[in-house]
Amino acid sequence: MQICEVFGKKVGHGNMVSHSHRATKRIWRPNLQTMTLNVDGSQLKVRVCTKAMKTLKGKNVDQVKKILLENKDNLSPRISKVLFSAK
Repeated sequence: MQICEVFGKKVGHGNMVSHSHRATKRIWRPNLQTMTLNVDGSQLKVRVCTKAMKTLKGKNVDQVKKILLENKDNLSPRISKVLFSAK
């Protein structure tokens, strides 16, 4: 299943509605890309949505850690394990 490991963005469901208003099922997938994050001295390869990439791009280690802590409810177990075990 496609889930952003930082923001928790998931697959969305809904209907595609034609001009005659016939509804057929469809899904919206998040645009996931692979990115390397430096968290507490360890580098992690994570799958993040492009919104998360824009947010994290060009940030230093302290700013990345602050953003991850702000989104601690949506983090993947792998990232939260690295983030909270180093305390």
